[in-house]
Order: sequence, then structure tokens, then C-alpha cells
Amino acid sequence: MAKIYIKPEKELIKYTCPHCGTISQMEKDFHHFQSDCQSSSTGRGIVVHNQLTIHRCQCCGRKIIWIDKDYIYPDIIAEEPNTDMPDPVKQLYNEAGFIYNKSPRAACALLRLAIDRLCNELGENDRDINKNIGALVKKGLPQSVQQALDVVRVVGNKAVHPGQIAFDVDDVGTATMLMRLLNIIVERMITEPNEINALYQGLPESVKESIAKRDK
Repeated sequence: MAKIYIKPEKELIKYTCPHCGTISQMEKDFHHFQSDCQSSSTGRGIVVHNQLTIHRCQCCGRKIIWIDKDYIYPDIIAEEPNTDMPDPVKQLYNEAGFIYNKSPRAACALLRLAIDRLCNELGENDRDINKNIGALVKKGLPQSVQQALDVVRVVGNKAVHPGQIAFDVDDVGTATMLMRLLNIIVERMITEPNEINALYQGLPESVKESIAKRDK
């Protein structure tokens, strides 16, 4: 099961540190040159350009940096893959997670391929990913997951074939959403059934025999 992940944002005071991976409180500091301060166009207040915003993780002590609204350092770590994610899917997921902040379009292409591969791992081998996801819905995947995948153009009439790139939607937000959806699919279709099966296997044999007789 994937750990709770909070993406670093300049306005937040607590999120997942991209250095140590711990959800930590952040100390904040701000720096700018006096020459980067200008009066606002309305004449009210001061506008600061090229402001350096520094957060310091209270857990590991290392720093996270923005310039104005742009995230600078270090590379943001992606949400960790669910531990039950099949290895062929996890390999694509991790590769996308390594590059999504620098090349979101390439990451989205990898993640669409990962979703297609995950469908295969779950026994759905149609060439149409829309049909594969629909089959998973019949097996218990929430309809809302299919709708969310449609929003990011993975399934539906405007589907992007795995490995192809949709330039109008492939940004960091889309990559983040695809990673979250991959983890949700693994959670619902692999982790939860495994946990339920483990609970069942832990029952006394007499109880399991009674259940088997009842279900005949």
C-alpha cells in the first residue's frame, strides 16, 4: 500500500519532503534584491520579482527552493507506487516518476503505457484500453476511476493510444493524476482482494468448512 503523499507547494507548511520522503513541517524564509522591488501598477503596495522562497525540512534539515511561483530544487519525488504493483508496471511508473517534473509529456506517455500494462497484468488483453478498463469496472473497479481516466484522455472517444502523446493535456498535473489513478487501480484490484483473502485464510478450518458448505 502506498504511503500518504503530499505534494510540495510553496503555500503549504507541511508536505512530503522531496529529500527524505517524510511528511514534515517546513520552516520558511524569503529573499530578494532591493532592485527587484517595484511599485504596483495601481500605486498601492510593492511588487517583488525574482523572490527566492526557501523551505527547510524540520525532519532532515535540507532546503526546498522556489523562485516566484516556479519550483526550482530539488526534483520533486513522485508518490511511491503501491507495493503490490506488478514489477513491469512499477518499472514504467518509477521511470515516469523520475522525470515527470522535468518532462511531463514523456512521463504521461510512460504512465499511459503503464496503465495499459496493468490491464494486461489483471487479465485484460484487448487492444482497446477503453474496453480493458470497462472490463475492470465489471470486476469491481469504481466507475469514477474510469471517468477520471477519460478526463485525462486515457479512455473514451478521445483516447490517446498508450505510448502516444497528447500535447494539450500532458503537464505535471496530468502526470500526477495518472500516478494517483494507477495506485488506486492497484489498491482496488490487487491490494484489497489480497487483504481479504489473507483474512479468510486466517479463519479456523472449521469456519472455512462451514462457509464452503453454505456457499454450495
